[in-house]
Amino acid sequence: MPIINVNNVELYYEDSAPNDRQKPVMVFAHGLLWNTHLFDRQVEYFKAGYRCIAFDFRGQGQSAITKSGYDMETLTEDTLALLEALDIHKCHFLGLSMVGLSPSVSHSTP
Repeated sequence: MPIINVNNVELYYEDSAPNDRQKPVMVFAHGLLWNTHLFDRQVEYFKAGYRCIAFDFRGQGQSAITKSGYDMETLTEDTLALLEALDIHKCHFLGLSMVGLSPSVSHSTP
């Protein structure tokens, strides 16, 4: 079970090709109170041509529940920290529901 610690919270994630740096990356972010399994069929379909990463937001799915709770800004910061920790500088980001409410954040690396 892949767990990564970012922003002092353990996030669960699934990576279809963790060692493949050639495939373009697709990141799947679920809606409120869902989990990575929301995108099982999409990952299955795209994983031949893409490195597919699905993750559980803090407090949801298999990720840790924090005493401080969470808000949209915190979830956005966790997402950016996850991408950085996985050394992902460019991706197709697919989300559902609350993901469309995330604050506009530009993420680029030198």
